[in-house]
Formats: sequence, structure tokens, C-alpha cells
Amino acid sequence: MNIKTLACSLIAVLFMISCDSDTSTLGGSVTPSYDIVQISSDTCYATTRSIAVTEPLLMKTTVCTLGRYTDPVTSATFSSGFLTQLNCVEDFDLPDSVYGIGNHTFPDWFIRKVGDAKPYYANLRLYFNEYFGDSINTVKIDIFPLKKMLDGKKRYYSDTDPGEYFDDTALPIASALVSPLNFLESDSVRAISGHYPSLTFRLPDSIASKILHAYYSEEGRKWFTSAKSFMENLCKGFYVRCSQGDGSVFYIERSVLEVNFKCIEYKNGEGSYKSYMAEFTGSEEVLQVSCIDWNGLDGILNDNTHTWIKSPAGILTEITLPVDKMKKGGSSVLNSAKLIMSTVNTPAQSIKPSAPSVLMLIRKEKSGEFFEGNNTIDGIESFVASFDRSHGTYTYGNIAEMVEKICSDRTDWLKKNGLSDNETGRKAYEQAHPDWNKALLVPVRSKNNTSSQVISYIVDTYMHQAKFSGGTDGKQVNIYTVSSTR
Repeated sequence: MNIKTLACSLIAVLFMISCDSDTSTLGGSVTPSYDIVQISSDTCYATTRSIAVTEPLLMKTTVCTLGRYTDPVTSATFSSGFLTQLNCVEDFDLPDSVYGIGNHTFPDWFIRKVGDAKPYYANLRLYFNEYFGDSINTVKIDIFPLKKMLDGKKRYYSDTDPGEYFDDTALPIASALVSPLNFLESDSVRAISGHYPSLTFRLPDSIASKILHAYYSEEGRKWFTSAKSFMENLCKGFYVRCSQGDGSVFYIERSVLEVNFKCIEYKNGEGSYKSYMAEFTGSEEVLQVSCIDWNGLDGILNDNTHTWIKSPAGILTEITLPVDKMKKGGSSVLNSAKLIMSTVNTPAQSIKPSAPSVLMLIRKEKSGEFFEGNNTIDGIESFVASFDRSHGTYTYGNIAEMVEKICSDRTDWLKKNGLSDNETGRKAYEQAHPDWNKALLVPVRSKNNTSSQVISYIVDTYMHQAKFSGGTDGKQVNIYTVSSTR
């Protein structure tokens, strides 16, 4: 064997000796230690409390709340009326003449047909599809004319004082005892498909007379060219309130001023007797404002072992997020954070407010801006959760982006003010932004377009109630987190 052959054999033996079937260190030997990502899960604890809606929420809604209710369990009382204006369409038109208006001469046959019936009159009709309370419970509703127009450039909130807009020393121009089940309607009428329940109030004849005489006068005809001109000169609107009774709350979707009149309709030279009705409707084109009042909420607010939602615009639940613990002092990236709000059963009642269908979780500092801005949720500073009736919970699957945004806002503020991200700087930030780590639970409803896509969220003005585990002295609220560090 020559020297070259012997050398090759020795190299082969040495190679086999150096091999090892254990591959556990493979990869670790080529990955720097600073690139290793460590994933950890943890449970953090948020604190919660009930807060009164002292900064009223914007009542941007087409549904007006009307009625009274006293909660037999909490003794809290709710009452609400509403202010409404009425729209006059741009192409508004009436027949050439109306009986009882102007100098137009009507034939004897028409006069005999009218007989003892009023030639014209006005109703205010309030339409609703939903209500809260007993269907046969009766309350008294009063109607007042507005002495002052609502300002289309102004923001109106749930604590709007209706006394600014009507004469509260005057008697109502119309009143009626009403119930959700209209006893004047037969069962067969209520069973008709598309039946739209309503509350009807006969107004003074002077209202119809004023409108009709204006239309058939040279000066007044121009007042029907726009909603603004109509409201300024003919009808500023109405204030509607519940003055007696308790236990019924109506959700008014549409307010309509009906002006009924008699006229002749000519066809092929032949005249015929007709009864017509002109409508002036409260809608999104004009303002409608619910004026909400709560009393006796102190007992709920002082319950430190639970938190509450009392809607509309009564009590909200405030959540203080343990931001720095969730972020592990800033040393980690928060990958996910799951928050579950659990409801607690309240005593059984024959009729009681339901839990809100949808609750929005929103940064407290951003709530006013959100509801004034026609916004949709962004998954960063606002989230929504539906009520899970089988478990009695609202689940927010991942609020990590909210926590990261809270931290980045603080970092930006510290840099802008030349402060370090230390205990001193953070205390200065907390003094300047006392709600920096707080979020609110707000009952909301979605507004959808014709394709059923959500275009915005508005405050839910229906009667709702929810009692949660939590409170400053109660059970802590768990937030389940997953974080990563290098």
C-alpha cells in the first residue's frame, strides 16, 4: 500500500468518527441567539366601573324615544320626549282649489256632499314598529308646537333641554291616552301584512287653515319651495312628551303632519268629489332629537361589585386596560389579546329591558369624535361584539391593536414634549391624558346601505340593560394575551 492510499483511508475513518446521528443542535448552531423568538401566553386583569353618561352621547338617530319606565329592581326612572321638525318636499303640489279656502265657488252638489264634515283638519301621526312595555298599558301623550326652530348647524345631545324650544307654561295643543295596542283598530286591521302601528293626535284646525291659506295666497306659495322656508314660516315643528302614566316606551320611526281637505277633481270635463291628504314628514333631512332623562341611578353607580349598562344614555361600563402589564413593560410585542365581558342574571321580571344586541368597545378619548363623525369600526380603536345569549357574554377576540395604539400615542407625546419613556415621563402623560388607558362599552346599532353593508354606527336609543361581573371591588375581568419577544 502506497502512502497516498493510506492517507485516503485515514481521512475516511476520521470523517465517520466525527459524524453523529443526534441532530438536536442542528440549526441552533447557525442561528444567532438574538434572532430566537419566544412566544408566551398570559392572563392580565382589567378593572371596571359603572359611569353615568355625564357627557351626553350624540343622538344621531331616526328613531325617537317616547315614554316612561320605572325599573322595579333598581328603582331607576327613565323618561323621554322628542323634538321633531317636518319636511316639505321641493315639488310640493296641491289641487287648484280646496273647499273652504279662498274665493273659489263650489257647486251645490259638492257642498251637499261635504255636509257637516270638516272641510279641512290636521293630524299628527307617530309611527312605530317596536315598543317596550305592556301592550295594553296606557300613558298620556301631549303635543306642543315649537316656538323656535332647531339649528341645522348645531350638534344635539341626549340632554337637550326642550324648554328652549316650546312654551312650557302653555297648555298642549293636543293630548291623548294611548297604548301600544290601539284599541280603535280591529284585529283584522292589525293582521294586515305591512300594517304600520301609529299614535294619532287631532291638531287644532288653525294649523291646517294656516298651511292651506298660505298655499293659495300669492305671498305664501313661495314658503313651500324648501323645508327651511316651510319651517320658518308655517310650522317650526313639535315637541312630544309623556305627561302621565308609566311602563310604556315607544320607538317612533316616523312623524307625519297630515293635512286633510276636500276638493273637486276634474277628468274629461267632469268634476268628482275627493278627499285628499298632504303629508309633511319628519325624516333624516330634518332634525329629530330625543330628550332623555334618568333619575335614581345612584344605587347602580355605587354597586362596586358589578358594572352596568343602562340604555339609552344612562350608564356605561368603563374598562381600565392594564396596558403596561400586557406589554410586559414594553419588552414584548402583543400578538393577541382576548377580552370577555360576562353578564350576571338580574331578578326575574314580567317585563324588563333586554341586553344590548351589540356593544361597541371604544377608546374613551375617541368616543365623542367617533359618534360625531359617522364612523365605522376600525379594529384598532373601536370593536363590536354581539351578545352570546347561550353564554351571556360579549367577546372581543383581539384588541391587541388598541393596546399597541395606546402605547404608540404615549410614545409620540413623550417625544413631542421632550420627555423620556420612564416613570416620570409616563406620570406626566397620565396627568395630561387621564383617560389614556380607558375604554367604554356603548350599545350601538348599525346603519346599512341598500346592499346591507354597514356604513356607520349610531348610539342605540332602545331600552337595554346589562349587569356584568367586575367592579372595583368585584371579580376582575380577564384579558388573555399572547406576546412575542426576541
